[in-house]
Amino acid sequence: MNPIILESVTRTFEGRRVLDGLSARAGEGKVIGLLGRNGEGKTTLFKILLDLLAPDSGRVEVLGARVSGDGAVRRRVGYVPERPAFHDFLTVGEALALRARLFDGWDAARAEALCRRLALDPETRVAGASKGTLGKLAWVCAAAHDPSLYLLDEPTSGLDALVREEVLAGLVSELGEAGKTVLIASHRLDELSGLLDEVWVLAGGKIAGIYDAETLRTEARRVTGRPGPNFAAPDGVAALETAGPVGAWAALDAAARGRLLAGGLEAAAEEPLTMAEALKALLAVHGGSR
Repeated sequence: MNPIILESVTRTFEGRRVLDGLSARAGEGKVIGLLGRNGEGKTTLFKILLDLLAPDSGRVEVLGARVSGDGAVRRRVGYVPERPAFHDFLTVGEALALRARLFDGWDAARAEALCRRLALDPETRVAGASKGTLGKLAWVCAAAHDPSLYLLDEPTSGLDALVREEVLAGLVSELGEAGKTVLIASHRLDELSGLLDEVWVLAGGKIAGIYDAETLRTEARRVTGRPGPNFAAPDGVAALETAGPVGAWAALDAAARGRLLAGGLEAAAEEPLTMAEALKALLAVHGGSR
């Protein structure tokens, strides 16, 4: 079963087509990074997957069920929003008790263990709580019912460095090892590079490219050389430096590197790209905001 199926999904706001025939399928047990510039529709996509927003057209299935507007899917998914919000008059413990009544599979022991792990005090009041505290609470709410699918929208936003490391290296890694499917949008995808199985590039209202993360880690290269008289940069490479007689391009896999060299680049030298550099190159290859 594909935990997420998207076929020709569209959504328009005030005359602007934010999602424009978007199609993709998530494989079971995959940790997928969703990469896109601001305004490309990442949060809109999450809301559609959560049945918080209806698409204008297209097919959306989550965990084998067609998203229909009844909100039932939200009981089966773990969701961490970019800006978590809870009732101000509650404590952390009371907020968790409220969530427990909404989820049949809620595991109180698991919730308590996550609170201890994240140093989240149940007596803390939501009113006046820091962004980091609300982020921790959102994590516990997302994971306490042990869902098979997680949708994480900037899940480390507001967390301090130590807690962010715990979330990234600990929680997300454990989800992947447990066979959970995770779709994660983050401006810190490079920090997740060792955990990702795939990277989806959202550009122009579509999933413009799907990349194997291991290929990016092992094959992405910065290729430097002197363009020959008939040189033309092939599709699938990103220009990094082209102002002088010697230029540099990002090739995201061995095939792209071969096309670049075959296109007339002379005296070429290569060095590995970091994951952060490879992700920037993906955005450059696929453009971005329209």
